[in-house]
Amino acid sequence: MVVMAKQVEHWFNRRYGSNRRDLYLISTGVGWQVVGRVGGAEGRSVPHYFDDEDEARDMLRRMREEVPEGQNDWVQVTAQRKRPQ
Repeated sequence: MVVMAKQVEHWFNRRYGSNRRDLYLISTGVGWQVVGRVGGAEGRSVPHYFDDEDEARDMLRRMREEVPEGQNDWVQVTAQRKRPQ
């Protein structure tokens, strides 16, 4: 059985370079994952795993709140949709 993960939310702090922060809420099909990334695409990531969506969303909220002042201008990024062919 193949379980496909789905990105549910992506948050971005409107900064670039080493000050960039990305947070992802992911449904794995069997649980939930919150991934925090510092420093953009080449930065370092830290995953957190949860059985319950509410616990995952609570972690996502806490991670947004813990970013230093001046780097916490969060916006939720909309997932890109594929164009019909």
